[in-house]
Amino acid sequence: MSFSSHAAATGASEPVGAAARSRAETRRRLVEAGTLLFARDGLHRTTTTQIAHAAGVAAGTFYLHFPDKHALFREIAFATLADLRARLDAIGPLVGPERLAILRSRMEALVAFAADQRDLVRIVFGRGPEAGAIGDEIADALFPGVEARLRERIAEGAADPGLHAGVAAQSLIASWIRVVAWWGEDPSRAPREAVVETLVRLHPVYTHLHVSEARAR
Repeated sequence: MSFSSHAAATGASEPVGAAARSRAETRRRLVEAGTLLFARDGLHRTTTTQIAHAAGVAAGTFYLHFPDKHALFREIAFATLADLRARLDAIGPLVGPERLAILRSRMEALVAFAADQRDLVRIVFGRGPEAGAIGDEIADALFPGVEARLRERIAEGAADPGLHAGVAAQSLIASWIRVVAWWGEDPSRAPREAVVETLVRLHPVYTHLHVSEARAR
């Protein structure tokens, strides 16, 4: 038996696996600490030393995982976006006779996310200067998918054919981000169901359906 075969057979590779797990755990703790500190103090007032201390690691360890705090901030923001997208995509597209129920479920998921992940929402969608720059990137990342889905709804007659899909997509994204940031800061500003209902009623699929029903009467 060769040395490498013997090492594999005797579990000599275990330290490599343990090191990878330790590295992943350290990174997770840095992300968790960064999320809390960025939400509380903002990007500019938070230092990498503070993040490392809150994560329970040496200051230099931070740079083994991220080149600077901006990279960590960006990773947190786009991981948040991916999580939100996954929640919404799991509900399904706005098609078929149940599209209003699907729309309501999607808006409920958006509002639930704002309520359950307030620290993340403040980082990604907040109104401070730190969130402003990354917020533009988030909006740009959302735009192609929202525009494409609106084009589909317009083409199938489920949204007003007079709408420009790009303009409508920009309007929707801006309203979602603004409402999530505003309500997430202080949920007492409006009842949760009122937030959901208003977002539903502002959506082109809802407005087109109700205009069509009114004309048919």
